[in-house]
Amino acid sequence: MNHHLLEAVFFFGLFTSSFAARLSVSGGGLSYGGQKAYLNGANIAWNSYGYDFGNGNYDGSIESWMSDIGSAGGNAARQWVHVEGKSTPQYDGSGMVTSCDSSGAFLRDVVSFLDSAQQSDVLVIFTIWNGAVMSNQQYVDMIMDDNKLQSYLDNCLTDFARAVSGHPALGAWEAINEPEGSVQVSTAANACYDTTVIGQSGAGWTGTNIPMERFLNLIGKMNQVIRSNDSGGLCTLGSWAQFSQTDAFSNTKNHYTNQCLNGAGGSGSQLDFYQMHSYDWSGSWSPNAPFTVQASDYNDNKPILLGEYAGSCGAGTALADLHEYAYENGYVGGLSWHWAATGDCSDSRAVQRSALGRLAGRTDNGVVDINVG
Repeated sequence: MNHHLLEAVFFFGLFTSSFAARLSVSGGGLSYGGQKAYLNGANIAWNSYGYDFGNGNYDGSIESWMSDIGSAGGNAARQWVHVEGKSTPQYDGSGMVTSCDSSGAFLRDVVSFLDSAQQSDVLVIFTIWNGAVMSNQQYVDMIMDDNKLQSYLDNCLTDFARAVSGHPALGAWEAINEPEGSVQVSTAANACYDTTVIGQSGAGWTGTNIPMERFLNLIGKMNQVIRSNDSGGLCTLGSWAQFSQTDAFSNTKNHYTNQCLNGAGGSGSQLDFYQMHSYDWSGSWSPNAPFTVQASDYNDNKPILLGEYAGSCGAGTALADLHEYAYENGYVGGLSWHWAATGDCSDSRAVQRSALGRLAGRTDNGVVDINVG
């Protein structure tokens, strides 16, 4: 990449990290600017799946969507980045990552996106990879090969984290969405890697069969790079359901404890807060789903964000009512699926816009109306 650009965005990060507020974990919840905060928002999660940043593809469309979310009363957005790696990062012929993209525009694009979020008083969660679908073999190979993974960490993620370090609109980092979709369902001597419990609830639906140890290694190594280059950045992980992020019930197993992540990836691999997704199954909630319990019932020692849900797959509950339930039952945020409004289990943009206003002005379980900057 252009090293003058990297220097410029790096010093921008140093400046903002010194003087700007950042989302943080405090007292079992989230805070922003010294106040308990609640993330009331939406998944964007893409305009063009996997092609929103870099290689000349960024056209500003998602900046206007950010404005829509903010003006509707939202304060958070979850945006997907590489997704399956079909546009970014840049691979060479042997599958090694050489840069974030071929044009050098990727870093400018993500900074521009965060700038627009700040103007709209919206905090961004960058979801970097997708595990719910993994159709790109180069991406799969990167997770399975330590050298290829290291090339990504060295030649893209480090630059990415430095470019946006300290930006007041950067709410959190998420290494991968729903890795359970592509996990190998198998027994293992190490309980962190034994996925038989979550397999009984549907994990492994893509058939890609990546061992849980490799996913934990990916998440952990990425979290370490993020923390090294964005010292105030928070790390989360979006699971397809509650089954893989709690040990509270007989049909659940928490694969993302500090012990599991640090054991696989090394020190500094842990999450700052959990993130569960929740959709109904044939019109009903699964046992112990987030919208049937309180956050405290999961006995997790970290805050829990409800990162995906929709009224259209909400067991007959309207989206605005789901937002209110999440707010009043101990969760630290709720994000609707999704602003692009395509595919199954997505509410229309009009429904999402209206529902965001349900929590306007609430402060009793966290401030919703926040000023980013």
